[in-house]
Amino acid sequence: MSQPDDLEQRLRALFSDDRLAVEPPEDAASAIVAGARRRRRRQRILTSAAGAACVLAVASAGLVVLQLRTQPAATDVAARQVASAQPAMPSSSVPEPPSSAESTQVPAPVESSAPGTAELPAPPARPHHTKPAPPQTTPTTKAVSGALVTADGLGAVKLGMTEQQLADQGMKLTAVKESAGCTYYDVSGAGVPAATAVVSQDNGVVAVKPDGTAHTPEGVGDGSPKDQVTATYPGTSESGSALVSPTGDQGAYHFTLNSDGAVQSIEVRAKTQDCAG
Repeated sequence: MSQPDDLEQRLRALFSDDRLAVEPPEDAASAIVAGARRRRRRQRILTSAAGAACVLAVASAGLVVLQLRTQPAATDVAARQVASAQPAMPSSSVPEPPSSAESTQVPAPVESSAPGTAELPAPPARPHHTKPAPPQTTPTTKAVSGALVTADGLGAVKLGMTEQQLADQGMKLTAVKESAGCTYYDVSGAGVPAATAVVSQDNGVVAVKPDGTAHTPEGVGDGSPKDQVTATYPGTSESGSALVSPTGDQGAYHFTLNSDGAVQSIEVRAKTQDCAG
């Protein structure tokens, strides 16, 4: 027998020896089946996760597209609401709000007319401010009731008249009081309302005051407020609870005020007198 044949026989005998055989474990079959099940389960989990990821991606893409479609309409509605909330302005001073399409456009760069220079944007138009109208004041009502007291006297009784002149006018003089060369008379008669006249021996009638309601030719009388007196007669001054308003060279009005600051009585006095007071 040749040497190669001898080697082949020895190898066959060696491989056929039961001592070199590998015995599989008893649970080899169940282990193989369990491994196959685990591999199928992993494949199902991976497939489900991939499907869920695809669904989530598709939903996200749909939301993005929906937002992109609704955003211009919402911008246009918001711009209209802001424009309607703003007060109306003249068309020449406030520009119209841009539409949604114009607001999304990027303005093209302005090319300068000369190298090295850039055109400045036009300043925004200033809003037109309307000046508020001045508050309207209610005109003061002029007094017209009662006797008319003028700068020179009351009716037929004039400043400077003597007792004799008064009597010649048909006046009835009733002496009420005497003081330092002056006599206080209650005067009555035609052409004169009931009044009190103060007659000085040297200067004649120096004051006359009607007994009832009276007013001046300028409309100041009983019930007239203090402000009306000072506005009507700019040179008015205060003397106790009365206001003294000069009437020129002849004398002055004396307005007695009540507790509310309104005229209560009127008296006209001569500029030159030595007893009324």
